[in-house]
Amino acid sequence: MKKAASLLFMLVLFFSGFANSAEKNPLNTYHEANMAYQKLDFEKSIKLYEELIQNKNISASIYYNLGNAYFKNGNFSKAILNYERALKITPDDEEVNFNLKIASLKVVDKMESVPEIFYKKWINKFAAFFSSKTWTILLIIFVWFLFTAASFYFIGRSVRIKKIAFVLMLVLLFISAGTGIIAARSNAITHIDKKGIIMSSSVYVKSSPDEKGNDLFILHEGTKVEILDNLNNWNKIRIANGGIGWMPAEDLTII
Repeated sequence: MKKAASLLFMLVLFFSGFANSAEKNPLNTYHEANMAYQKLDFEKSIKLYEELIQNKNISASIYYNLGNAYFKNGNFSKAILNYERALKITPDDEEVNFNLKIASLKVVDKMESVPEIFYKKWINKFAAFFSSKTWTILLIIFVWFLFTAASFYFIGRSVRIKKIAFVLMLVLLFISAGTGIIAARSNAITHIDKKGIIMSSSVYVKSSPDEKGNDLFILHEGTKVEILDNLNNWNKIRIANGGIGWMPAEDLTII
């Protein structure tokens, strides 16, 4: 069980439970779920972790622990789903990434990803270093420094100060532009891009959003897909190798 990343969440649960003493204390529920997991009562731990999430007590630790409980219980698709949800909160967590790789070995569909253009790969890699909120804060800081340098350039009286301010303006402009691109990408990954996990044992992906569409390919539970569009309870999806088609929304759970 993951412990190090759960300390802050436990404090949040404590004060949440203190403020709502008439209800069941979420910290007690969290401890009870952990104890059930340690006693190998995975059904009970799953129920309790899910209860916490339904009551808006959300953290990477809960998703991670819930993923572990589902994995131990043999439900690999839901294990993958919860590991992915944990990574949306803490994308650089080594334990979550490792367990996700182990769970992904249980997925039937093995496909090669379409190679990313090098600069997109770099942007995505940088975007994963911090949360979208942190990147936005960094962007604001760099823009503030940029305006400060510009002020020194326009109001500075000495030629030397103007030269230094001009160089700083160019450097900060470049850094701000780069940070802005990364911040936008990080925000898209967190809030705009939609991905999901196949929950049905198998599902045919169609050429159109209806049962009469031609079967393009079949996917199995646990496979991760990108959601491009939706229409009348059908989702347009793209898989790792670039294949695109339509599938029933009910067979897919959004991460």
